Amino acid sequence: MWKAQNLNLNIVYNDKYILVINKITNLVVHPGNKNENNTIFNSLLFYYPHLRDIPRAGIIHRLDKNTTGLMIIAKNMNSYMFLKKELKKHNIIREYETIVNGIIKKNGIINYPIKRIYKKNNIYMKIHLLGKRAITEYFIKNIFKNHTHLRIRLKTGRTHQIRVHLSYISHSIVGDTIYKKSKNTYIINNFYKNKINKIINRQALHACYLKFKHPFYKMDIKLYSNLPNDIINLINFLKKDKI
Repeated sequence: MWKAQNLNLNIVYNDKYILVINKITNLVVHPGNKNENNTIFNSLLFYYPHLRDIPRAGIIHRLDKNTTGLMIIAKNMNSYMFLKKELKKHNIIREYETIVNGIIKKNGIINYPIKRIYKKNNIYMKIHLLGKRAITEYFIKNIFKNHTHLRIRLKTGRTHQIRVHLSYISHSIVGDTIYKKSKNTYIINNFYKNKINKIINRQALHACYLKFKHPFYKMDIKLYSNLPNDIINLINFLKKDKI
């Protein structure tokens, strides 16, 4: 029996059918072997006990522990089934903002399949011919001296997809300690790296925008979440070295 726990959900939209939250960093979405408590799942059971009867307590899509931003939760089975079908048909638009290492000069699409492997008892994803179809579209928002600010739109929703894809093209996300492949245009001195590490101690990735059809009213819901302070502070720091 999973424990119900009183944790702040940071609700941005709520009605009798659905819930949208703005997830903070350092928060696991669903219980696992290493995190059985203090998850969003546990908190949902506290505020909405009936969600025990819905798969995954109504959670439609996940975010990584250290990724912030918008998440949809269904509050009844009809909403859950409808939104899961919409997700599978790619009708739910999910956009992110991120800061990556290195300079990207033009917009693009990354289309490489991703496969789950197990590495030292942790989930690890990699590009693999036998993996599942994965497509990530990216748009340049700003270019700094050795970093790029991107807007990301997911065409599919594989685990760690954005992080894996960006690392594969040698532009890993700032602060990502797992998928770290990057191509720097110049050598970053230790002072500069240490300064960035003090500003942000997680991957600089934020789920900033959602657009989806309401499961009951059938109207479009559009929600936007402002960048959290750590990413804003990182951008302000990098602006000092803007090209």
